[in-house]
Amino acid sequence: MKYRGRIMRIHYVVTSLESGGAEFIIPDIARVIRDLGHEFHVFACEPRDRMAEPRLIEAGVPYTLMSDRPASKLASMYRYAKAVRASPPDLIWTSLSRATRVGQLVGSMFGIPVVSWKHSADAKGYIRRSQQRSHLWIADSQDVAYYLEESMGVEPGRIATWPLFNPTFAETLPPRWNGVGPLRIGSSGRLHPQKNYDLLIRSVDRLRREDPETYSRIDVSIAGDGPLRGELQGLIESLGLQHKVTLMGWVSDVPAYLRGLHLYVQPSSYEGMCIAAHEAMAAGLPIAATPVGEMRRSVQPGVTGVLIEGNIVGDLAAAIREFAAHPERLATFGDNARAYVERNMGVGAFARHGSDLLRRIEHDVLQGSARLAGSRKLGPDIAVAPRARHGAANRRPPVVTGTD
Repeated sequence: MKYRGRIMRIHYVVTSLESGGAEFIIPDIARVIRDLGHEFHVFACEPRDRMAEPRLIEAGVPYTLMSDRPASKLASMYRYAKAVRASPPDLIWTSLSRATRVGQLVGSMFGIPVVSWKHSADAKGYIRRSQQRSHLWIADSQDVAYYLEESMGVEPGRIATWPLFNPTFAETLPPRWNGVGPLRIGSSGRLHPQKNYDLLIRSVDRLRREDPETYSRIDVSIAGDGPLRGELQGLIESLGLQHKVTLMGWVSDVPAYLRGLHLYVQPSSYEGMCIAAHEAMAAGLPIAATPVGEMRRSVQPGVTGVLIEGNIVGDLAAAIREFAAHPERLATFGDNARAYVERNMGVGAFARHGSDLLRRIEHDVLQGSARLAGSRKLGPDIAVAPRARHGAANRRPPVVTGTD
């Protein structure tokens, strides 16, 4: 698939290279797009923890880190505008709020169409106000697609869905807990308010106070790092849970971490696809999760896991108590969880969805905008002249690794 018979040049603008699902999936996205014959270059506004950077390097994905320190939206826009002026793309594809605002503004400056990911059922005010500036919104799950239409007011014709999960299935399942030894419970994600890890910790404390026997049988860990690490560690220590709850920090081998668990917990306040929870399902783990994002569909009560609604602390403690009393459910729900992912998100589905989306972008966004004469209306109050494309076919984006 080529845009107007030639390679499509795509700039993929992301807020940072930090350790998050939206950043870690970039190599898989790049593979789909490059396998279709297109050029793909990542532009990151700022570094943060740079944990996604090794993955880009390993996958051979060209990228530009536009600043080696935290950057304002204005600074990011200035730097990215310089890059676009030097080598204009056919399409700006944005991911996460800061990058989306930068991409929208630079796209309007140069008359370049913009498509934007939406990764969760939550949006900053400036993204809501500027949603018209993105020609197409790409939801990472069906739940987010509903959110785009119902809460952000995006017209259905400007919404596409690419389920943002490319599963790998381990040959061996995690060991099943038979009631002997500790029941190992865990979660993987950024230590961010969205994840509600403080409530997970408080549910362990609830068991300590109300059900000492179950409390004595569990071992809880959280894999990940982020801005709340100090606060969460302080909470653990203040409750006297140092020997029961462990903050693992950054874990490079998540599959190995999952293989050491018996139950996966995701008490988030909002999510999109929630890659981490679905990785756990693919690994054969039962899930206890809040009904947010795609987990509303994939975590099926009594089949693949337990939904935690209402009082998260109390309900999560009750769910752990039930699993401890009925170990056989862990194996049954875990097998069902893996089967669900295989059935609905199996091998090849990620690439097929991506290929369908690229065809839609070509037809609805790029060719559609090319047919417009004169100025192109990008939003309720923005009209810009189409950019000059003379000689663009022979220009290639610079391949830059690291900070430039």
